Amino acid sequence: MKKKSIKFLVVLACVFMALGMAGCGKKAYKTFPEKYKLASVDVGGMTADEAKKAIKTAVGKYKISVKLDDASFDMTAEDLGLKYNEKADLQELINVANKDKEPEKQIKLFKMDKSDELENALVDSYITAKTQLQSDAAAQSDTDTGANDGEQKTAATDTQSFDIRSIVPYRATIAYNTDAGQFEGVDGVSGDAPVYDNAATNLTSAVKELKDKVELTSATGYVDGEKAADSDLVKKSLKEANAYLDVTVTCNFTPATGEAATETVGKDQIAKWLIVGNDGLSVSLDGENMATYCTELAKKHDVSKKKTGQFKTTGGSVINVPVTSSGQTVDGNKLYESIAEAINSKKSATVDAVYSEAKEEETGEYVTYGGNYCEVDLTNQMVYVYKNGELVVSSQCVTGCISKGHGTPTGVYSIFSRDKDRYLKGDGYKSWVNFFVPFNGGIGFHDASWRSTFGGNIYLYSGSHGCINMPYSAAKKLYENVTLDEKVIVYGGVDKVAGKAQNLGGADSYNVTEGDAAFNLGVTAEDNAKLTYSSDNEGVVRVDENGNVTIAGVGTATITVKSEATTSYKAGSKMITITVNAKPQPNQTPSVTIGCGNKTVTEGDAPFSLGASASNGAGLSYQSSDPSVASVDGAGNVTIYRAGTVQITAIAGEMAGWNSASSSITVTVNQKPQPQPVTPPEQSGSHSRTRAVIMELEQIKYNKRNTIKKSAGNGTFLLYCIIIYKI
Repeated sequence: MKKKSIKFLVVLACVFMALGMAGCGKKAYKTFPEKYKLASVDVGGMTADEAKKAIKTAVGKYKISVKLDDASFDMTAEDLGLKYNEKADLQELINVANKDKEPEKQIKLFKMDKSDELENALVDSYITAKTQLQSDAAAQSDTDTGANDGEQKTAATDTQSFDIRSIVPYRATIAYNTDAGQFEGVDGVSGDAPVYDNAATNLTSAVKELKDKVELTSATGYVDGEKAADSDLVKKSLKEANAYLDVTVTCNFTPATGEAATETVGKDQIAKWLIVGNDGLSVSLDGENMATYCTELAKKHDVSKKKTGQFKTTGGSVINVPVTSSGQTVDGNKLYESIAEAINSKKSATVDAVYSEAKEEETGEYVTYGGNYCEVDLTNQMVYVYKNGELVVSSQCVTGCISKGHGTPTGVYSIFSRDKDRYLKGDGYKSWVNFFVPFNGGIGFHDASWRSTFGGNIYLYSGSHGCINMPYSAAKKLYENVTLDEKVIVYGGVDKVAGKAQNLGGADSYNVTEGDAAFNLGVTAEDNAKLTYSSDNEGVVRVDENGNVTIAGVGTATITVKSEATTSYKAGSKMITITVNAKPQPNQTPSVTIGCGNKTVTEGDAPFSLGASASNGAGLSYQSSDPSVASVDGAGNVTIYRAGTVQITAIAGEMAGWNSASSSITVTVNQKPQPQPVTPPEQSGSHSRTRAVIMELEQIKYNKRNTIKKSAGNGTFLLYCIIIYKI
């Protein structure tokens, strides 16, 4: 055999060996190993589809027992918003499980639609359990004949005083200041209520493992570094947020026919698209509002020519629709992408609108849009999807709420996006959807898991904010069968509903004090219309779905009460102002000090000063218990009159924030010594007479101190001698 042929065979053999090895490396397993668990669910020996079904069943029955601080309660999958993640690649998990390896990337089996609301749900469950626990204890104390009065009083006090939400702390955040034209820091608040964000995080971890119980604890409050608006964390967030506002996007519109034009997207417009994330510090673009803006901008600079055609609906009615005949149209999707790219890069840019030649649409007897289009019949609340002329989706729906002014606009639109697994955000709502197909700005088709029924007249009084709500299966099928730029024809419906104006009863304002118990607003509505409540300042008061108000801090808040429309009454609203005053602080008692202390004096002594003062600087007044013994004037000077005992009191009068106070001293006044009688001298003996004279002299010394002075000096001795000699 020739060398060349041998070389070829060797190479060929190597190729076959490589292919065989590659095939071995990519071996796919059909089932999980025996006794294998995923998130506590035994999936041993199951295929991917079987495991998926088993996990979904476990989720449907899931319940977790939660112990939070000193209360216990259960939470279900519905409470948690727990769902199986349809995107989970179980086949990949089967392969790595059989190889006893870990997957190259994390595969999330579950998602929690209510993750942003979990902390509130956790706190609400805790409050319910805690209140019930204490209420039961109080009831038991009342009925327990063996319980003493002290036990009953304690139980009753605990129940009455329980308030977990006294002052809820929150971290510093950022917010856009319209007047200043920039984002600014907002101070957080340190409070005395527990903090549950860490507890919510730990609960999430337990749930995603499908644990049947978990013990959680609350934190006590935020440190100053998380509270202060001038912290490094907040400063960094402000720098990043305000960088968006420094961007200017210039959009050039240069159609082949018609006049060129320029549109500028600057700070004021960008500010409307920026939304602060749930962490209160991050900022991102609101795609829905941006999409609406770009759609309108594309329409404004559209230079295509239109004519009227006729469209036959699924129900058989014929409506007029605008039909493109010639000219150019602006690609709204590409305009959106260009503007978003410039803003997200935080760099000013000039973008050119992309024009395309308008295709003349089919205008036979009826417009058919090439057999690929969607219909929204507002009158009958139906959605129809056609693909290649065949009806592939026919589903009931719920469109925009007429009574609230959110009616879905009629007209012919184009699908400009196909999104999955995202939040839809708007004024007063945030909803998770699995499928979202927008066609008119922020209006589009999406699933609505929160609705149990569709169709009928729901849209008149309890419809959407404009979107087309559909059951999950129908929304999924629509998503799978539509393409970008496909037409959506919306027709029918009503513009308004009949009904009388709603009159909401109850007070328009409340004046309460910090520390007061929770109270109900007592709002009433005609026809038992459903009411919703919201507070514009939850740092002052919070309100629940039943109109119960909890005081959180000092200040003023406005509670907005809205009533849904009924068959007889229109939707209504009411504003209630609540002023929370600071809790009065108890008066303090000052100390009064008298400088001289208790005193002993003698009749005839000179006046003296008390030297008194009050610790709060209050003015003093004075009293004597017996002015005949000693009196005291307004300056605190004491004058002695006669022998006795007297109480002298200094008094600090009552003043704002201070009680009155006093202090006293005892003054003992001794009697002035009286002259002693002189004993007549004895006639016999000179010694006795001399002694008598000396005694008399001593008496003179006492009465006239300045005249005679007793001393050891010779002068006094000579005086005595002289006097004695004369005698």
